[in-house]
Amino acid sequence: MSRSSTLLLPGEKAGRSGFVAGRAAAAAAAGFLWLPLQATLIPALGLSALPFDPLLPLVAAFALGGRGLEAWALALGLGVLADSYTGVASGRLVLQYAFVVCLAAPLHGRVVLRDRLVPAFGVCVLALLSGLLVLLLLGAMGATQPSDTTRLPLECLGTGAAAVVLWPIYRRIAGWQGERTSLR
Repeated sequence: MSRSSTLLLPGEKAGRSGFVAGRAAAAAAAGFLWLPLQATLIPALGLSALPFDPLLPLVAAFALGGRGLEAWALALGLGVLADSYTGVASGRLVLQYAFVVCLAAPLHGRVVLRDRLVPAFGVCVLALLSGLLVLLLLGAMGATQPSDTTRLPLECLGTGAAAVVLWPIYRRIAGWQGERTSLR
């Protein structure tokens, strides 16, 4: 399928590309704010087992919105930072966020993004597929634990819940405003 036959959001041009530093900085700031909360406040409240990942929908929002360079920068930067907060140098989150960009980027222009539930369902599917790919890759290297596969469905639901709650904010950060897509 050629690029000219993909669906474009109203107001969007077919040849959009380029890195927008302000959008990437806003997304990185959102991630940098979440990770310390996840490491300090969430365990203090007794919710450390909560499988809530708001970073994966953020990366997916940029990839689905056609902002490939920003999506890759977020996937790698936030993935490395999130992995360092887990205390286990597995690279699992870097791989998962990179797989999300690989899976979501080709869907740009083919998914309705203005709704809240359609992208949230899509983020659940992306979380499941990327999680399975990570488990296969790490399993091939013998770096998985038995609990990894049993946590995957809950992680997908928690990530979908994060997408439902935060999707309007992620739309704005990724550059979509109302019915029009901001090109800058």
